[in-house]
Amino acid sequence: MLCHKDCQVRCLHVMYAMFSNGLGVFDFRIDKMATISDYGSWHSNIDADIIVSGNCKAICELQATNESVFWIEQLFLDGRRCIFESRYGGVPIQWTPPHMSVRNRVHEYGGGSFIVVDGSVLFVTTTGIYRQQSADSAPEVIFEGGSSRRFADLFYSGGNLYVVEEVHSNESHFPQNRISRISSSGDVEPFVSGADFYAWPRVSPDGKYFSWMQWNLPFMPWDETSIRVAQLLTDGTLSKPVMELSSKDVNFHAPEWDPESRLYVISDQTNWWNVYSVDIAKGRLGENVFSVNEEIGTPQWQFADRQYATNQHGILMNVSGKLHFKWRNGNVDRLETPLYTQFRCLALNTRNIAYCVASGPTRSSSLIRIDVESGEVTVVRESRDAAQIDSLDISVPELIEFSSGGYTVSGWFYPPFSRSFVAPQDALPPVVLMAHGGPTANATNSLDMKMQYFTSRGFAVFDVNYRGSTGFGTKYRNLLRRQWGVMDRDDMISAAKYLVSSRRVDENGVCIMGSSAGGYLLLSTILHSDIIKAAASLYGVSDLVGLYKDTHKFEYGYNEQLIGKYPEEAHIYESRSPIRMVDRLHCPVAFFHGDEDAVVPLSQSISLHNVLKARGVPTMLLVFPDEGHGFRGTKAIKDSLVGSFYFFCRVLGIKLSFVTNEMKIDNLKGTSN
Repeated sequence: MLCHKDCQVRCLHVMYAMFSNGLGVFDFRIDKMATISDYGSWHSNIDADIIVSGNCKAICELQATNESVFWIEQLFLDGRRCIFESRYGGVPIQWTPPHMSVRNRVHEYGGGSFIVVDGSVLFVTTTGIYRQQSADSAPEVIFEGGSSRRFADLFYSGGNLYVVEEVHSNESHFPQNRISRISSSGDVEPFVSGADFYAWPRVSPDGKYFSWMQWNLPFMPWDETSIRVAQLLTDGTLSKPVMELSSKDVNFHAPEWDPESRLYVISDQTNWWNVYSVDIAKGRLGENVFSVNEEIGTPQWQFADRQYATNQHGILMNVSGKLHFKWRNGNVDRLETPLYTQFRCLALNTRNIAYCVASGPTRSSSLIRIDVESGEVTVVRESRDAAQIDSLDISVPELIEFSSGGYTVSGWFYPPFSRSFVAPQDALPPVVLMAHGGPTANATNSLDMKMQYFTSRGFAVFDVNYRGSTGFGTKYRNLLRRQWGVMDRDDMISAAKYLVSSRRVDENGVCIMGSSAGGYLLLSTILHSDIIKAAASLYGVSDLVGLYKDTHKFEYGYNEQLIGKYPEEAHIYESRSPIRMVDRLHCPVAFFHGDEDAVVPLSQSISLHNVLKARGVPTMLLVFPDEGHGFRGTKAIKDSLVGSFYFFCRVLGIKLSFVTNEMKIDNLKGTSN
């Protein structure tokens, strides 16, 4: 039992923690009798089982009608994707049967896997296209193409289904991409071809025009692209294009028609992705619908991620994490969504009801319904129940800016948080720098339970939007051209130095974690600075030459954009490959890799692990059977997370809040595993 003096000391420490939580505000969530314990050693109510549990892993896509909303859920158990429906906000009903998974692998990343037509659902799997007329009926085969023919970005008009098709064959190294048309009898005919890639096949509501997006290597869909429009003739064929939007170094994407057959498109011609009307007769962009120095668009890694939607009343837009509705009379309303800051897959019906997939600092992936006129927000489905989230120790991030290479760079800083524990006064926490993937992606403030696993145990987390990240304009996004592994690396080092100099974190507790491209950034960072004390690489890229040679078609030109031409500039690939700089590798690293990874061979992690092991540097290697590039199984997801935390604590000398005998760290001095 504590004496009166002990209670006073504890209360002083707790009061200090309440004010020193990294947010600059008094945090009433902390228990006034919280236990004082070193950072990193706190017990947490967020365990590994919570990470892989919930209603579903994610809500992936949605389609809306006046009566219903349909969506795809990815299940936790086996990663399968199923279609669900809710009518007028009612109980979700599962449509697709247990043995089917609604997904495609066009461009390898898929998206645009289903649509709703007259109450029926048309969807694709990795083996074909199907029609299902009701939730209790069996799917009917429209076309069975096997694994060699892939379909995505479905659109239905005039009795025909338009799709982006990717045809694989043994006769060609790369697949052929085209837009195809499928009749009601299941006949598939090529409709538009000749370019390397296609997306957004759409027919105008009046049936007069057909529009699409196309681009060629070495560009990505967020680089130099083209939007084309052709007349849809009475015999069903296309005229020559009557309009083309294209310009050097300008991106055009997401062409969509409104109910009156007016075409809209997203372009970054002003440095920011904004929505424009299109003057088809003059073949040029028309009005900038909502001119802002913010992004109304995202990199098109997947098909059909709508960042705006139209109806007869106006246009709904996601403006850098804020929903706006512009009425036909020109007025613009901000739709308030206090708990949500990130939005995907916008849909709008004729009754002015909007749907989207939303998330926020304290909310996981959720399907929400918004009445545009009243502003009322209703949650239709949550991947994780809000009540459970509110019961957990959730750290709310703060946006932090710092200087790097003459640029202002930012990131989301998550301070350690627990209701039950506080650190001793004046102590500083260890930190995990998060290196997001892509690298054309970004860090957001959406709830990520993996980060909360660390923060609830007394680690800080800093999720950095290094140069090249999206969401900050085209110029910022393009800074990483030919600089991958240089500018982003320097930004991560600058981030660590800033946190240390501003006394937000312990200089002896700086860790870094990343997967795939983020793993490459991690390795580049630890090879060029000794500020990092421990690292965890999940299937990280270490050989850029090997990456180039093994890259699939969609990303084949990506390396040229990020690094340089190959083989003409092979020396750049070699000079930036961590596998070729092992003489500088002295930082403790834990490696996590699947034995069926076809993108980054397991041998790369094994090689680096062996180098560290031979040098006497603490290192760990966990290999997961039957796992590929990106872990799907619950064991791999849990063990890689717990293993990273375990490794960081052991290397930093932090007392663990749990005991495990399953993970062996080589060269760990002073104590046994």
